[in-house]
Amino acid sequence: MRSRNYISNYFSATVLVIAAIFFAYDIITDLASGADSLLHIIVELTVFLAISIVLFQELKRAVTLKRDIHEERSKTARLSGELFSAISKQFSDWGLSKSEQEVALLLIKGMAMKEISELRNVKEKTVRQQATQVYAKSGYAGRHELAAHFIEDLLAAPESSEHAI
Repeated sequence: MRSRNYISNYFSATVLVIAAIFFAYDIITDLASGADSLLHIIVELTVFLAISIVLFQELKRAVTLKRDIHEERSKTARLSGELFSAISKQFSDWGLSKSEQEVALLLIKGMAMKEISELRNVKEKTVRQQATQVYAKSGYAGRHELAAHFIEDLLAAPESSEHAI
């Protein structure tokens, strides 16, 4: 959806630039030939100025959107890093080994045991044993409870919100 909007905005700006160039050229040739009336020149100049104003606003909006996208990406990266730090701290608090932490993270991401074993180049049985240890140390019965532990606070509506579920 974003790329479609980007293409649409880019297309609109391109059309405005072409229209502005056309009217600027037409005004210059009309002035040079002296064959057109003053009213015709004023109308074309008005259209040229209107197109130029809209083009300027579109370019200004594009710059603002680009800045906003950059800020949102920065926020997302920061929040992702903070979530990963919180998950890592909780794994340490539970006393998970490095291998158990890797398995737990992949379980939270929703990967199947077979996928985890292939990714980590270990037997599926090993992954199942490590997952069992993760669940035992964390006090949760399975991957859904484990994942819910980390996203529960993210899904909680702010207390001051009027739109609480």
